[in-house]
Amino acid sequence: MCVLSLQQVSFAYRTRYQTVYAVKEVSCALEAGALYALVGKSGSGKTTLLSLLAGLEKPDTGKILFHGNDLRTMDMDVYRRVHASVIYQNFNLFPFMTVLENVMYPMILNKKAKEQAQTRAHETLEQLGLGANYWRRMPAMLSGGEQQRVAIARTIANDAKLILADEPTGNLDTENTRNIVALLKEMAHEHGCTVVVVTHDEDVANEADYVYRMDSGRLVVDEK
Repeated sequence: MCVLSLQQVSFAYRTRYQTVYAVKEVSCALEAGALYALVGKSGSGKTTLLSLLAGLEKPDTGKILFHGNDLRTMDMDVYRRVHASVIYQNFNLFPFMTVLENVMYPMILNKKAKEQAQTRAHETLEQLGLGANYWRRMPAMLSGGEQQRVAIARTIANDAKLILADEPTGNLDTENTRNIVALLKEMAHEHGCTVVVVTHDEDVANEADYVYRMDSGRLVVDEK
């Protein structure tokens, strides 16, 4: 089942002095139950494309359809709160909330009962190696890798069917990278999610079902 469809999508960054096309006439279809890796050199357009999929930017030309609905006609707050969860490269944790509160927050926004949200947060944090001794810590008390795992837990616990991740393993060691990739594969293959991962790590890309390579704003599907 097609979840996201891109139709001749282009996007440019404009200043007073120049126009730089970051995404050029990209067309593709993203299916439920699959893990996609988006790779390419720095500046190739990967993160911009992810921002477009998340509705953080709007295409200059072309369309992005979510279950057949043009993103430009949808309420983006609802889209990102309910349907699409984003794992940001800079974590975006709330500094004055505990680890547990950070993970629970999107679920509470989506009207999940506090007890259910807490149970789900506990389970997900445990899966990512963050046991009870972490739950009351503030983000500033964590390493970069630990903050990354909290950000991933927050996304996965919310049970969105579209997961968009910008370098989710960039701050992690080999063992935690394997754990995160395994969990993202589980979300795709066992829970029917569509998972898109921007990565520089070829080992992570090799675990994906499909590899899309960005080159100067254009998209190429790698043969696996």
